[in-house]
Amino acid sequence: MLLQTLIDRIEEEYPPALAYDWDNVGLLAGSPDREIKKVLVTLDVHSGVAAEAEKCGADLILSHHPILMSGTKSVRSDRETGRMLETLFKNNICVYAAHTNLDTAKHGINAYLAELFQLEQTEIIEPNGPDTGLGRIGNLAEPVPLSAFAQRTKALLKTPGLRFSGDPVRQIRRVAIGSGGCGELIPTARMMGADVLVTADLKYHQCIDAVLDGIAVIDAGHYPTEIVVQELFTKLLRPYGLEVVASGNPDIFQYI
Repeated sequence: MLLQTLIDRIEEEYPPALAYDWDNVGLLAGSPDREIKKVLVTLDVHSGVAAEAEKCGADLILSHHPILMSGTKSVRSDRETGRMLETLFKNNICVYAAHTNLDTAKHGINAYLAELFQLEQTEIIEPNGPDTGLGRIGNLAEPVPLSAFAQRTKALLKTPGLRFSGDPVRQIRRVAIGSGGCGELIPTARMMGADVLVTADLKYHQCIDAVLDGIAVIDAGHYPTEIVVQELFTKLLRPYGLEVVASGNPDIFQYI
């Protein structure tokens, strides 16, 4: 199918207008006139993922994290960005990214995580529209100790490890979730009555302040809280007769 047709469907589900001003979403490499038969869905795009797309014969990389976010001023083939772009253009591989618009969409990552954790009576933590915004907060059917909830989080997100801060025996009933690095949601989540915030990329002093202010925090890792995008993308593309391949790109962190 024509890439523009596919873009129209993606943007219907994850409108670019929902993205934050600093973000870089949409078609970032290639032409909307490209005929698409095979799509590699991924969390990240780097030279390794570009090589993976080349190897499997993908016409399009559909990614959560964008490329060219840091104000690239040169393209050198002996550097990471240059190697990635060289592989993409040499093989006519397009790249489309849905980032903060996917985080905040009505049926985006945070909504998916709220369903995964079986939260009830969910609300949006930081709204940017009637049914859209960053983070979700809701209630568990029954309260559980923080230590048990951390174990449940580890299992649900299929991560080999995580960090948590707070009293292990504290009863957790109201849960806030922010995919990726959403430490900035801590104050709002606390004001909305959250017992715990599940997110990633938390800093040491953020955790101290959070616990002293009365909210536990779980840092489950950036990759584990967002790798579900591959499932979301695959579900979105399934009706269109495209061959969809999930990237094998692993978490950059290893656990011991």
